[in-house]
Amino acid sequence: MDASDIIGSITNCIATNVGKLTPQLIRTDSRGMMIRDDYLAKLLSLRWSPELSVYDALYKMAAQLVRKSNAFAVIFYNDDFSKVKSIVPITTRGFRVWEDEETGAMLFRFTWDYDGKIYTVPYQSVIHLKARFDRKRFLGSEPDPELKNTLELLDATGQALRNLVKNSANLKGYLKYNNFADDEELKKKVKEFQEAYMDASNEGGLGGLDNTMEFHEISQKAPTIPTLQSQFLRDNVYRYYNVNENILMSKFSESDWNAFYESVIEPIALQLSLEFTFKLLTERERGFGNKIIFSSNRLQYATLQTRSTIGSVLYDRGIITINEFRELLYYEPIEDGDVRMVSLNYVKADDQSLYQTGQQDGSGGNGPPEGDGQQQAAKVPLEMLMNAIYVQAKLKGGRQWRTY
Repeated sequence: MDASDIIGSITNCIATNVGKLTPQLIRTDSRGMMIRDDYLAKLLSLRWSPELSVYDALYKMAAQLVRKSNAFAVIFYNDDFSKVKSIVPITTRGFRVWEDEETGAMLFRFTWDYDGKIYTVPYQSVIHLKARFDRKRFLGSEPDPELKNTLELLDATGQALRNLVKNSANLKGYLKYNNFADDEELKKKVKEFQEAYMDASNEGGLGGLDNTMEFHEISQKAPTIPTLQSQFLRDNVYRYYNVNENILMSKFSESDWNAFYESVIEPIALQLSLEFTFKLLTERERGFGNKIIFSSNRLQYATLQTRSTIGSVLYDRGIITINEFRELLYYEPIEDGDVRMVSLNYVKADDQSLYQTGQQDGSGGNGPPEGDGQQQAAKVPLEMLMNAIYVQAKLKGGRQWRTY
């Protein structure tokens, strides 16, 4: 299966898109979500080890998951196990996961392809992704034998096509020489005939022979390639891995991409999130709401119209910043663009309460000012209202001031 070009293209497609996932270390509590920016967060988002970027590491793990149904990455710590030094995806010649009967600890033993040596590490120090986790206790199952049969039939079809190409260059005819001649003279006569009449320069397509030679054509019937059967076999492989030709050939539509992401990429992202959270964070950290997630920009393959529509809704509600909105529309970020705006007055989201109460310096205490609603509205400076109305008119394409 490793030598199959179809499996190779499927593996590359899935691994490439998994490599685009963005790891984030976040904390969620009663006050909301906070994205952490400590040492571990930087290691996860930039480089897992000196030789592997995040993209390289995720690509390697996803490729192993598709081909072998199991993918591993070993976590390396410093001497006192207080700090993660690196996370290294590994390829193995053999491995075993088991539970020690005496201590009850889970262990992982593997023969590393890199140096051929055997290592045993705690299973808690191994990121383990599984596919088809339905038959074995600790490991994912290899692809079904029926898939191998399909690939063998496809290979036989390809072999028939290769034979057809080879046969097209075989003997097309023979020259019968009526006079006695040795082998060297026969080869010379044939070469002269080829150069004279079977070259591309012979535009007329005619040849002349004397009574010493006769040309006999050999007709060959080209075998018919079973196109429909071949396509059925390919579709059978695509169904097994939840992909299609549009995805593999980058001709997919918005709906094609969403279906591919939800059925293939998102389950791998979920596995990564759960494994990294449990293996890298302590029980205390998890208890405080810390977790590691792997996310992706779901709109990266959406049409510009969809991006604009969704972006406008998110932007007006202060969900995304100016630069995030510009990124959706394929524009470069701008300085001071990492602020969120809301449609109320198009002010910074953090300044809404100050704007509504007229407290520009933020010194107005914990609640709204005393008085009824009309008194509160009267305290809003006229200049601030006019500026807000002008900005709103400009953003909507207006060209003139309006007086109220």
